[in-house]
Amino acid sequence: MGLFNSLQVASGALNANSYGIQVVGQNLANVDTPGYVREQVLYSASGTLNKGNAAVGTGVQVNGVIQMIDQYLEERLRSSMSDTMNSSTQSKAYSDLEALIGEFESNGITTSMAEFFNLIGNVLNQPENLSYRQQVAGAGESLAYQISTLSQQLLKIQVDLNRQVEDTAKTINRLTETIQSLNVEIARIEAGKNGSTEAVGLRDQRIAALAELSKIVNIRTHEDAGTGIVSVFCGSTPLIVEGTRREVCVTYNNETDSDLSVAEIRITETKSKLDVTGGTLSGLYKSRDEILGGFSRQLDEYANALINEFNKIFCSGQGLTGYDTLTSLETVSDPNLPLNKSGLTYSPVNGAFNILVHNKISDTTTTNRIDVPLDTTISGDGLTLQGLADAINSVDGVTARITTDNRLEIQVESEDVEFAFSDDTSGVLAALGINVFFTGADAKTIGINSLMLQDPGKFAASSGGIGHDTGNAEFLASMPETAVSKHNNLSVTQLYQNLVNGMTQKAGTVKSLAAADFSYYTTLEMQKQSISGVDIDEETINLLSIQRTYQANARLVTVINEMLESLLNM
Repeated sequence: MGLFNSLQVASGALNANSYGIQVVGQNLANVDTPGYVREQVLYSASGTLNKGNAAVGTGVQVNGVIQMIDQYLEERLRSSMSDTMNSSTQSKAYSDLEALIGEFESNGITTSMAEFFNLIGNVLNQPENLSYRQQVAGAGESLAYQISTLSQQLLKIQVDLNRQVEDTAKTINRLTETIQSLNVEIARIEAGKNGSTEAVGLRDQRIAALAELSKIVNIRTHEDAGTGIVSVFCGSTPLIVEGTRREVCVTYNNETDSDLSVAEIRITETKSKLDVTGGTLSGLYKSRDEILGGFSRQLDEYANALINEFNKIFCSGQGLTGYDTLTSLETVSDPNLPLNKSGLTYSPVNGAFNILVHNKISDTTTTNRIDVPLDTTISGDGLTLQGLADAINSVDGVTARITTDNRLEIQVESEDVEFAFSDDTSGVLAALGINVFFTGADAKTIGINSLMLQDPGKFAASSGGIGHDTGNAEFLASMPETAVSKHNNLSVTQLYQNLVNGMTQKAGTVKSLAAADFSYYTTLEMQKQSISGVDIDEETINLLSIQRTYQANARLVTVINEMLESLLNM
């Protein structure tokens, strides 16, 4: 019986060696397979036989095949991947924004703004030259076009990011469905086996799916040791728990300060927003809403300041020629409401302005003061658009009326008369769009009054009367460096410089963070490869060792066979 038992021991060893060779071959075959985790055979001594007073071993047995993996390291690796994708997505947004602004090129907004105000200086030198005034109008139009184009391009990128968010929801659902399906298969194979064997191929697929999901959102996982099922959470939001999967959907939020209906990913069942702090999705949110959205809001603030501050000076000046008719560019919600409560973009204040009526025959000008009383209290009264029209009607030589769309129209009573404006301390002319240069209220709507292009003589360079001097042009030329109290005493130039400089500084910080995140991820990946990666030299040594063991066991079988033949021949 001893020889037969020895033959069984040798046969079992040969079978175990065959398993070992198969696993080594599997490792070598997948040395270049992305996401493959090195496998290892679990061996243990088999039971013993009692022979008299002696206990004799029965050889070796194969308990299973497991993956060589550090689950804690895998969790850290997925977290690092989420951080890396988050920061790299934001870094790309900043790179796109820098390319869009083009401040380091000759056609940036800073250059256009400097050219615009420099051309006003030419009007100071030769006020009678219409071509210089035409050049100012053209440069103003170019500046406004650049600002509005930048705003539109920012919105286009935000729309693209919105679409990426929409696509991301589909990817999340696909990956969680894959992970749930793999959970079921892994549990079917591993349940009740206490980790002695693993569904290694399926686990590889699940690890790859989890890694892909971690690129999109921050996840943490928990594996049930008894069943092998992995639960997946995005922050505090469960995506897969004990085999139950929760789908996500895209909703649209219009209650933002953006012109864009922003896409948000929520749990379909509860409509609760995903607790996203990492991954591409977090980067998309921050790129769309904070990086591009924040820059867009600041660009609107800059454009608003440029329009309002320039117009407040411009509308108090006079051109080479006056007006025979003029209609306000802005409308009010109700001509019988106080002007500061009638829905105007720029709210006028208590003050007054002058209407200059110039008789072209006698070359005389009369100055007529129009008071603009406006109460700042909620219930207070103030001058209405109808009241303003009535006040202008009291001026000899001009008439005023309210149009059907609630605009103010002013006309001369005789072709021998022309009119202009001066000394507006109320801001009502700029608010109504009367005798203004720029139109609009922000970067999206900025433009110039078409009258400036049609009749450059209307460029309001004078402050002492129609075609009288260049006093107003001097104020306009110095306007970009004039401190604005409502903007923390920053000038319009400083507003834009701070906008660009702030963006550049933040871009540098995010790019450094992205590089650091990637470096840390690479370090963790190298640690994983040292544990889970396939080393050809190491596997070759294992193969040679198994080969020699196999040869030794084969020799043992031969010896036992010879001994049995000798016994049979006795």
